[in-house]
Amino acid sequence: MMESLRNFLTGRRLIFIVLLCAFPFVFLGTGSLASGFGGSFGTIAGEDVTAADIDLASNSAILKYKSVYGDEFEFDMLSDEVKSESIKQELIILKVLEAGARSLGFFNKNTLIEAKKGIVEIPRFQVDGMFNENVYQAQVNSMGHTKQSFIDLQTSLLASELYRSSLISTNFATKNEVYELASLLEMTTDINFTKISYEGLKSELVNTSEELIEFYNSNEILFFSEEERQFSYLVLDQTEYKNNVEIPKGYLESSYKEYLSQFDSAGQTRVSHIMIDKNNYASSIEAFDVMKMVENRLLIGDDFSDLASQFSEDFITKDNGGNLDILPEEFEKNIENLQINDYSNIIELEDTYHILKITEINKQDPLSEDQIKDELTNELIETESLALMNDDFNILEDLILNNNSLEEIAESINISVSRTQPYTKSNYDFYLTNFEIRDYVFSADSETNIPYAIELEDKVIVVSISTINEPVLKSFEQVAEQVADLLSEFKAKEKLSLIDNELQTIDGTEDQKVFIDAYQYITEDTFFNVKRDSMLLPQEVLREIFNNISGIKISVNANNGDQYIVQINNFDLPSEDEINIAMEKWTTFSQERLASIMQEIINDDVFESAQVNLKNFQL
Repeated sequence: MMESLRNFLTGRRLIFIVLLCAFPFVFLGTGSLASGFGGSFGTIAGEDVTAADIDLASNSAILKYKSVYGDEFEFDMLSDEVKSESIKQELIILKVLEAGARSLGFFNKNTLIEAKKGIVEIPRFQVDGMFNENVYQAQVNSMGHTKQSFIDLQTSLLASELYRSSLISTNFATKNEVYELASLLEMTTDINFTKISYEGLKSELVNTSEELIEFYNSNEILFFSEEERQFSYLVLDQTEYKNNVEIPKGYLESSYKEYLSQFDSAGQTRVSHIMIDKNNYASSIEAFDVMKMVENRLLIGDDFSDLASQFSEDFITKDNGGNLDILPEEFEKNIENLQINDYSNIIELEDTYHILKITEINKQDPLSEDQIKDELTNELIETESLALMNDDFNILEDLILNNNSLEEIAESINISVSRTQPYTKSNYDFYLTNFEIRDYVFSADSETNIPYAIELEDKVIVVSISTINEPVLKSFEQVAEQVADLLSEFKAKEKLSLIDNELQTIDGTEDQKVFIDAYQYITEDTFFNVKRDSMLLPQEVLREIFNNISGIKISVNANNGDQYIVQINNFDLPSEDEINIAMEKWTTFSQERLASIMQEIINDDVFESAQVNLKNFQL
């Protein structure tokens, strides 16, 4: 499974995921496969499956086949069974990544902002190179989305991509690969590089009032408030029912007496047996003769365990000396007067004969009356409080089915109604953290003033959405700082790209120096013997350097926006002694990285064990 997982997380699978994230409108002629699915689509890994998910999975499945069989391949040539299974597999991948992203907190305000910024840059939504809100709405509506649902989709894809990236960022080796790994990772390089500071460039940009207003008007989608939802709720809490549990008079005293009467020393006695099964013989007499022969051998001193292994027909116990984990009730009277190592007479049951041996007697005193009463009290309170809560739950379920309001339900079971503050997806912090509550509150299918019950481990919550405040465009004054920052960001990226291109077209060293000296945010330097785990450069830049060959120039964008133009002069392999010294470090690295990251984030069975509860899934 781990090998297949590695294959999933790298190579062509990476291309599929990136395609889904980068080209949300590449629908490949399937029509809307989701239209063939009726009603609710169910869940995978606890995540709701929507029509949009099925469309994405369908396209991913098609891309997968086309990557193997070519662009001329027709998905509809496959049987419905094969198509359905292919889409299911892609759905599992999609939703497992989504669930993982949610568990690691990748669904957040930053992801939402980045998703919106990505939408603005999609050419399909632009007119003359500028984002157009009306075109955006028309395009997403044509695909069956609202503006908000498309933003949600892009946010989910971006969060899932972040999660997927966190998985493949781990490199590890088997024991047989440690030497090669050490040799590779201890390699050094000599480089010359030019760095264009993104923040330095950005800080020098000046935005005019006209530019800010134009940017605001052209990119309104970036400045909408989040949808807010407020809900009322009532909670049935088992803990609060515990005070209503009454202990019946005399219950504890009578229960303790019953405990004492059932306390039997035989229950503390360990027994072995030899069994002969009558069904294995022509007659009961023949079976008895075999049992009698065993008894005679015991009388002359043969070992009980040896005889059990040789003659007992209880195949569960014969190989462990006939030891019984549980003493059947039928045997209790036959051992009442026996001591350790005593044998019983031959015992006849309906289908079998037995000889018992006492192997251990543990004399125990009964528990004290206070201890038993405490245990009984706790057990009764736990059981009865749950029953009382479920009685109210049954009442409120009927009331929900009869379309009663939350207030009417609360009045009928004499419980108070509470109301939350307005929540957005990014600031949601309801004190009950169950995902099902959050998912219901923000579901596009949830309506206002409709009670909905959710069962938790020791609680039941009934939720009723009271208000839904749709996203509204914030005024320029409200978002002036954000507008200025985003405009500077867009301009900085564009100018950084232009400078990068221009730098790489300058051949002469002197001309290049003159160009670099003209900008305070451009620097150049030379590093020798740089290792891939060096702190001198960002890891993503080092990764690109060591993934290339000597003698070439590469341009790399760091995660913080800085641009590096790197001339790779040479690579030097470590000596044999250096490799041997590094072996221990990289062996530990292999084991610890695999254990602490791969096994914590994803286990061997992550996809196979994903809970798939699809409904009405058919083509």
